[in-house]
Amino acid sequence: MKIAYLYPEKLPSKKARSISVINTACSLSKYIDTSLLYEKSDENILEFYGLKCNLNLIPISRKFIIRSNKIFNFNLKKYIKQFDYFYVRHLKTAEFLIKNNANVIFECHEIFSIKNPKVENIEKFVCENSKGLIFINETLQKEINKYFNINHISQKVVHNGCGFELEYQKKDFSKIDEIYYIGSFQPWKGVEFLVENMKNFPNIILKIVGDGEKDKILKIIEKYGLKNIEFLGFKKHNEIIDILKQSKVTIIPNIKSNFINFSSPIKLYEYLMSSNIVLASNMPTIKEIIKDGYNGFLFDIENSKSFREKLNYILSLPSEKLEEIAKNGYETSKQFTWDNRAKQIIEFIKSIK
Repeated sequence: MKIAYLYPEKLPSKKARSISVINTACSLSKYIDTSLLYEKSDENILEFYGLKCNLNLIPISRKFIIRSNKIFNFNLKKYIKQFDYFYVRHLKTAEFLIKNNANVIFECHEIFSIKNPKVENIEKFVCENSKGLIFINETLQKEINKYFNINHISQKVVHNGCGFELEYQKKDFSKIDEIYYIGSFQPWKGVEFLVENMKNFPNIILKIVGDGEKDKILKIIEKYGLKNIEFLGFKKHNEIIDILKQSKVTIIPNIKSNFINFSSPIKLYEYLMSSNIVLASNMPTIKEIIKDGYNGFLFDIENSKSFREKLNYILSLPSEKLEEIAKNGYETSKQFTWDNRAKQIIEFIKSIK
């Protein structure tokens, strides 16, 4: 069986979806003949992500005077008969392939037509005519089943994964004087919410790893005269691993948005894999993984009082209890590796009649 993973965007990229794509494709290639078809670029993709695998890279032009999905799809057409299945997460590319009689496994990440009603017919067509649907969380699967008639389509939930595998690391939780956020500064990620709430914890340093637009964040820091915020900037993957080995408490502060029923942060699995205590907003998708007080902690989404109370509770716990929770989180993370994800996808494809 030959699988083509389709990604009509430029690689390499810092985007979370790009990280998911390249790691999933690379892991698939360990077990099955896999090619990654992506927008042509001159950079070394695997080297950028620090990966080594048997993935066959096929760059496809998306530009002829202008950049367009139509150009990508036109150049894609000659490859259709070369593969048994196409694994896709882009609606228009999936639609093109289905209409050209290709076997499409569509990976669902959100309901696009909620934000853009113009694509509803395309989304309906893709969901109802793919050979199979992969969902990145259970919450999304339930929501999409409400929108479209897909009972006849093979379906499976396959969560995202962690890009590294570590041994459990016993950490000293007797003194916690810093917490970490790793990720982008997009508004729905909740970085502004997190920074503002640090006014209640002057003796705790918030270390932020990532880059993006931070004018609003800086205004909050200036407004409250915060001295306990430290920006570490963008870090490469190997640098992030080193940071997570040293950290103890990590935060996922997502706020209310159209993404709360869809988003499955990759950082959640990385936080857990690196033996950290996780404090996260209680989004439905997060609650699928984190059980409050067992393998992490949850606070009410976008609720400053709840965040303050839960972080104070963490700080009040004896180190032995925090060690137990970190160990439970680590054991949870072992389910969510890219290799396990690839194995589940292959098993699912082989099960399709």
